[in-house]
Amino acid sequence: METPRGVIACDHLVVAAGPQAEALVAPLGVRLPLAPARAEMIVTEPAPLMPMGGVDGNGLYGRQTLRGNLAYGGGPHEWLDADASWPRRRPSTPVLRSLARRVAELLPKAAHLRVIRSWAGLVETTPDGRPVLDRIHDPGNLTVATMSGVGFGLSPATGHAVRDLVLEGRCTFADISKLTIERFADTPVDWRQDKGWIPTSHEEAIALSAG
Repeated sequence: METPRGVIACDHLVVAAGPQAEALVAPLGVRLPLAPARAEMIVTEPAPLMPMGGVDGNGLYGRQTLRGNLAYGGGPHEWLDADASWPRRRPSTPVLRSLARRVAELLPKAAHLRVIRSWAGLVETTPDGRPVLDRIHDPGNLTVATMSGVGFGLSPATGHAVRDLVLEGRCTFADISKLTIERFADTPVDWRQDKGWIPTSHEEAIALSAG
């Protein structure tokens, strides 16, 4: 592997670089369609545990932690274009107010909870919204993992699957054939335009989320 600091020798390379993964594997002849985006999250003060704390709806995704905090994000992403200068500082925006409002609409009994912290970050999303976990055939010592768009990387099983792909050549405990990169073989080059996943101004992104 050639890096700005020299050549690093390894038996197997795992590319799990979030939005940068597409550019890293492209010189190897591997096409990995990704749409980089900026996402924001809020965390509330603790509340009594709910029967069902994990929700995907009302333009939101999130869950209740074991301590009782509600951790939620969502709304239209601020779609971006990746470049070599990443990561850049991108502070929180008024989108957070929209998130808090939609959480209160979705869970009315939690409307009194205070937001105690928030954060923003960069994620990558594939055309079908599912992650990629795949050991590439050519070159044969390359494994690609994309996960941040759906929080897939938080699962301990993900690390186990990556380990299996590297050492065993396949996942030994589950069928992950639907997560291979080959499913995007017929994806057109302009797929982001077709979906409308193209960069907008920061002001436009805030207006969309508040609407």
